[in-house]
Amino acid sequence: MSATTHTEIYRRFTGQLQPARPAFKPLYDARLRLASKRKLPMLLLFVPPWISGIVYSFLVYTKFTVESGGVVTGMSPAAAIGGAFMGSLIEVHRLIASFTSVSIFFALLAINWYGAGLICEDRRAGAHLLYFSRPLTRRDYLLAHYATACTFGLLAVLLPCLLICVVAVFSSPDYSFLTKKWDVILGAIAYSLIYVAVTSVIVLAVPSLSARKTYALAAVFGLYLGTQALGMAMWALQRDSDYLLLGLPANFFRLANWLLSKQDPVHDWNPWYTVAVLGGISLVSLVVIASRLRRMEVVA
Repeated sequence: MSATTHTEIYRRFTGQLQPARPAFKPLYDARLRLASKRKLPMLLLFVPPWISGIVYSFLVYTKFTVESGGVVTGMSPAAAIGGAFMGSLIEVHRLIASFTSVSIFFALLAINWYGAGLICEDRRAGAHLLYFSRPLTRRDYLLAHYATACTFGLLAVLLPCLLICVVAVFSSPDYSFLTKKWDVILGAIAYSLIYVAVTSVIVLAVPSLSARKTYALAAVFGLYLGTQALGMAMWALQRDSDYLLLGLPANFFRLANWLLSKQDPVHDWNPWYTVAVLGGISLVSLVVIASRLRRMEVVA
């Protein structure tokens, strides 16, 4: 048997290396694929906010069309008069502020449903033993779950809000809504991002102390509704709106009114108090999550 001699010459690599993907992305993609397999929850959670966004978009379109002297196709004269009367009373930025006040409840449902069971179900099934045995740090593990919760929250609040803003821009004469009310668009985007960011970290912190998803869902709703009920009870007794700071939804209402320049005689305290409250809650939630993940990693 004769020997074979390989005489290939070394050649330099001439291609381009793909950029390294973040370590949390595979787990994040897996979470999204697993959540998207169940169509019924997605239908129940995301259809209502998108229908609300479409309705508000039609109201915005009607307002600008009537004020510019046009008539909406297929609209009767009585409806046009009603639209003109509505447009004279309600400004577009108030419509957007109203939508953000409504959409936060849809976003809470979506974030809680998809985010409440992420950590506690991993711990119950022992999946964290596999995750931490591979080159996955606590930070990457947290980022994957946090990004998952934020993704579903943004689908419920940010995208419908952007739809309304886009309709307002292109329906307004000479794009006047963009040139004169650009701060409303930025405020709506900022509020959506802050709400989703804070709610997602709370939804991850509370269930990390729970053993089952059902308990985690109830605990998150109990925290939001319980603090709101406590704040309203104290406000009713003392007639001081500052006591509403005890409620998480009330703080988000104040934040929305501040960023969207909406006047509210009830939620009228210093907005920086709200910033301090939400920042403090977020910090405490991060500490809780970090503590729980550290214990999970030690066990792994």
